[in-house]
Amino acid sequence: MSLLVESGIASLTGQTHAKLIVIRDQYVGEHTHEPRAQLRSLPLLIEHGFDRVIHTDLWDNDFKPVPYTYLDPEEINSEKVEFPLVHVVSQEGLVEYDEQHLVRALLKQRSKEDIYIIVTDTNAPRTPKYTPERSFVDEFTPNMGMDYESKVTSYIRDNLDSALPVSTNRGSKNLYYHQISDHHNAVGAPANTLPKLFDYEEAPPNSPAWEPLYYFVEHDLQEILDKYTERIREALRSWTERGDVQKIANNMDSMLTQCQFRTDRLDERRKQNASLYTDV
Repeated sequence: MSLLVESGIASLTGQTHAKLIVIRDQYVGEHTHEPRAQLRSLPLLIEHGFDRVIHTDLWDNDFKPVPYTYLDPEEINSEKVEFPLVHVVSQEGLVEYDEQHLVRALLKQRSKEDIYIIVTDTNAPRTPKYTPERSFVDEFTPNMGMDYESKVTSYIRDNLDSALPVSTNRGSKNLYYHQISDHHNAVGAPANTLPKLFDYEEAPPNSPAWEPLYYFVEHDLQEILDKYTERIREALRSWTERGDVQKIANNMDSMLTQCQFRTDRLDERRKQNASLYTDV
């Protein structure tokens, strides 16, 4: 195991003994309304160096606000895949979509030094076709359980100067959005709500908030929809907890339209905002 990977597991979990990590994130599982924010944990894990990720293609809309290597669970050869791995899967996904077979195969294939991080919606994930009454955390040891919301909250408070509330009601528990807020806060740009982070009339020219616009231009230029906000909204849904998705999509669509879906005009437009800030 490389020193970088060893350092990543230590910084994430506070220990290096257990390499099987089970992180509980309720947003991976069932939702009262529409499913959303199933992938919100990935920016935190990628920040610690874990960027090879397995998850259902139902959540893969090709939009990645943070870069990672996507592995389709239906195409993985468990005997050849390399660790470390992150696997985002709900208990329903384990049972209804039979990802339990992949999980069991990976658990048996890995050595105790191979890092396997499972993000799921329960503290005791089960593979009932193998052990109906027991969680696999009781079988495969050593392991460590973590609560995603507690971890990301403490990480944001210890490492960032974010003005965005660490709450799913008024802000977000996705590290990506807090990194943008931290960036804006440093230069006095609007930083305390999700829509303000993506207000392109005031976003600093070097803000990460501009990057998704380039993605949509480069990937969708030939298939511009009449209602482009729906395309953006769908892309953001797997990363965002609450109803501000529509407002963010509207802001993005407005700037894309203003720049006629051209990267050169996006470049020019973002540079204009430099005059708003003395430290940019």
